[in-house]
Amino acid sequence: MQNIDLIENKIYKFRIGYIFTPSDFYDIVNNPSVVSRILGQLVRKGMIRKVSKGKYDKPKKSVFGVMPPSTDWLVREFLFDGKKTIGYISGTRAFAQMGLTTQISSAYQIGTNTYRRTMTRGECKVSFILQPNVITKDNIPLLQLLDAIRFLRKIPAATPDSVIETIRNIIRTLSVGDRRKLSLLAMAYTSYVRAVTGALLEETDDDTSKLYKSLNVASTYKLGISKEVLPNAKKWRIV
Repeated sequence: MQNIDLIENKIYKFRIGYIFTPSDFYDIVNNPSVVSRILGQLVRKGMIRKVSKGKYDKPKKSVFGVMPPSTDWLVREFLFDGKKTIGYISGTRAFAQMGLTTQISSAYQIGTNTYRRTMTRGECKVSFILQPNVITKDNIPLLQLLDAIRFLRKIPAATPDSVIETIRNIIRTLSVGDRRKLSLLAMAYTSYVRAVTGALLEETDDDTSKLYKSLNVASTYKLGISKEVLPNAKKWRIV
């Protein structure tokens, strides 16, 4: 079989919407330049679509025309390096899944250990927040909780009070071990995140001494959280 036939046959087996790269074909055509040339030919034929530099998909078609590429696959490169977890979805998409907002965003916000500029993948905007903690599959839900505290004043269709009430309920479902881990992860965040985390963990009788001692005694944190929702706010200098 010719190289183009080998590549076409493999593409035929891909599911609709799957994002692939030239490296997916190096096992059958051991020449990167040949693979790239053939993929370019298939784009021109309309068999596949180029969605970004070095990335292609089999476009899904409907009665309304060609559907846009799957954004979940478009951002996968920022979430995994092979099998290693290197990022996680944060922002409105994550906060909606946590029950903090009912608003759904078409944009992605990715937590990562590496600084990246905002970019576009397909028709989707992708922005990044720098995460100082090591990112693992197990601690992603805890990092998302801390991100929600960090952005509690910016979560759409929500108030600081409603965000705190929901986060409180989530924290109460965590195991003792996860609450301890949450406290440790919070130490890498800014001071008001440490203060709110400490105030909430204090309610579950967890050791919050390190979080409390990490705060500047002269600082206060104006976050718009009412005393009714966070009764121990004054101790943590949350106003």
